[in-house]
Parts: sequence; C-alpha cells; structure tokens
Amino acid sequence: MTECLYCGNADVSAASWKTLLWPEDSGLCQSCQLLFTPIQEPVCEMCGRPLEHIGRCVDCERWETDPHWKGTLRRNVSLFPYDDVMKEWTALWKYRGDAVLAESFRSRIRQLYLTHAAGAVPVPLPLSRERLQERGFNQAAILASFTAAPGFSLRRTPAPADILIRTTHEEKQSKKSRAERMSSASRPFTLKVDKKDVEGKHFVLYDDIYTTGSTLRKAALPLIENGAADVCSITLIRG
Repeated sequence: MTECLYCGNADVSAASWKTLLWPEDSGLCQSCQLLFTPIQEPVCEMCGRPLEHIGRCVDCERWETDPHWKGTLRRNVSLFPYDDVMKEWTALWKYRGDAVLAESFRSRIRQLYLTHAAGAVPVPLPLSRERLQERGFNQAAILASFTAAPGFSLRRTPAPADILIRTTHEEKQSKKSRAERMSSASRPFTLKVDKKDVEGKHFVLYDDIYTTGSTLRKAALPLIENGAADVCSITLIRG
C-alpha cells in the first residue's frame, strides 16, 4: 500500500464518488483529496482571481491601463486559491524542502496546459542563485516539467525552455506589501538566448503563486520586447 504524499498515511486507495475528479495518480489519500478545493468560476478573465461576476478585476484593469505593461501578460490560470490548506501545503513544499509533494498535482497542471496554453513553450521562472541555494530546488521548474505526458503519448508538448535568467536577488515577494509589488520598477529578468529564439513564438510562464502579477509580468517583458507572439502563465496557486 502506498503512503499519501501529504499526510503520510498508508491509505492511497480507490476513489469514492466525492473524489472522482482527482486523477488516479495523485498520490493522495481520499481524506487529503477532499482538503484541496480547485478554483471555481467566475474568475477574472486575465488573472484567474475568483470574482462574483465575469470580467476583469481591479488589479488587471490597472495593469492594462499602464502603457508600460499593457499586453505583456495575456492571461494567468491557477489551480487552487491560497486558503489555509494551501498555506500549510506551501510551507511544507517550498520552505521545508519537500519537493515531491507537487507530484500530487502533476496531472492537473498538465491539463491546465492542454486547455489554456497547448503548444506554447513552457518557461519556468528562474530563481536567483542565493534563493536556489537556500531552497535546494526551483519550484517553478518542477511545475513546468509537468507539461510533458508520462510515458509514450501522441500529444507531444514542447520541452521546458531555460531562456530566462534572474539578474538580481530581491527581497521575498511575501515580505512586500501589495502596493510595493505592483509599483516596483526593477527588471530582475533578462534573456539568456538570442532574439531569434524568441521571435514569433508563444510562451507560457510557470510559477508557484500569482499574487499581484508583478513578477510574472517582469518575466514576460523581455520575451515581448524580443518579439514573442504571446505570453501567458500557469500557477499552482492564486493568492
């Protein structure tokens, strides 16, 4: 019997009617499956924030009225809201180094890609060298790797592309206020490939959480400036 990836109990067994929406390879027991509640519509058509109506949220209206950022990031889709369960899960995953936990969401992340960004080149947001040494792994790279189908598949997907480099080591986003995140004029990302490798292509950025969209837009900017046809993003969590 396989142990649950989240709680460790040896209870990963057949699904009940309440857990039929979970893929069989989630690695979660039935009790833990019920803890995670995916985001439900209606959501903001640009960033995926849950709303009471269909349309754009205030933050996205603000981004799109700024000439510097308008059209930089077409859309973000996320799997889960940042509720108490995801806060605890994120602490285990990112800050205590339990990288394997994300395997529970492999199939769901791949489905988001096939539904919203099929054919786009996956690009994980890079970490600074200091942050990578601190954490031991890049959570965005793990999520981006989930776009590939397990084993043989007729549905080919582009391999994740290592085309961005983070040039500055900044304070953690969780330490900044919402206003500070949205107003920062820093440019922490740059291309590590030639412009010809970007021109005319569609890209999907991967990160663990979308809060204000500042980090993802800063990552999308060098792609758009170098001729990318389109940039969207997939995140595990919508903060």
